[in-house]
Amino acid sequence: MKTIMKRKTVTQITTFLLLISTIICVITGFIKWPGLITGLGLTYRQVPVALITDIHDWSGLLMAILAVLHVLQFKGMLKSMVRVLTQRRKP
Repeated sequence: MKTIMKRKTVTQITTFLLLISTIICVITGFIKWPGLITGLGLTYRQVPVALITDIHDWSGLLMAILAVLHVLQFKGMLKSMVRVLTQRRKP
């Protein structure tokens, strides 16, 4: 008999992976910032820009996929919030 992870555990894993991929994407994005490498006195030969670009692109893709999954995990809560926010207020 297979055991299925609890929904809370899956949500926690998704949230953690989303956080990690976001941090990686932000850090590599700052490193790729136009003029930063030369502004720090480095040359493009000293910094593995192609590798940083690949890491940035893949972490961004993973972040987008995890964000969609995260929204789907909280679909019920989001529907409830939208319903509450769009109800007409009684004077």
